[in-house]
Amino acid sequence: MSQFRYLHGAVYIFENAKAQRVKVGMTINNVVDRLGHVNDMWLGRKVTCQICGGRLVNHAGHVPQHRGSGRGCPGGNALPLERDTALAESHLENMTNLLSELSGSEKGSVTRKVRTLAKRIGLYRQYERTAGAWQLSTVFYTACAEQVELLSHEILAERLDKDAPFGEVFCCSVSEATEAVKTALSQLGLLDSARKELNCESPTDLSTGARVRRTRMSGHASKPVGP
Repeated sequence: MSQFRYLHGAVYIFENAKAQRVKVGMTINNVVDRLGHVNDMWLGRKVTCQICGGRLVNHAGHVPQHRGSGRGCPGGNALPLERDTALAESHLENMTNLLSELSGSEKGSVTRKVRTLAKRIGLYRQYERTAGAWQLSTVFYTACAEQVELLSHEILAERLDKDAPFGEVFCCSVSEATEAVKTALSQLGLLDSARKELNCESPTDLSTGARVRRTRMSGHASKPVGP
């Protein structure tokens, strides 16, 4: 099992009240930076390359030039997936036709790319302009943050928004998401050691893995999760 799963980090709950959605994720870095990245994608400040799936800064409605797999990506200067799928569909067809000429590990690699791109195209065919913006609701600072996140996702699996433009978005309330994270913490034996912060504005940078300090943020004190 990857050592990453044992790192101390933040399991966060973002809320989009207008869209009536929550996002449950994790990071070992600054939560506010992660929130900014999510809003960049949600509001179209970052767009998706039709070829490589990279998220890049929107340049006059197009994907800027960039590199993919060590060379210039042909998705540069084209419309993003949020606006068109024609280039992606052409690339998918070319890769699919190529499969019969390949074998071994090379065929396996291209097969995975075909599946990934087909899934991505299916998602963006249903893409609708997003509503509202994301706000930080709750953060749980804990050991084994990735394990907590994954188990929380399993608990909320039936509420997953499969049409969202990115992952970890659920059609549920903040309270339901909060209970899912607390249940995951409890099942992993981490509930008493975890700390919870509400409406944080400046979460501690967790890149060093150091435990969070007990600071007051947005008028709310960091507090233990357990009873």
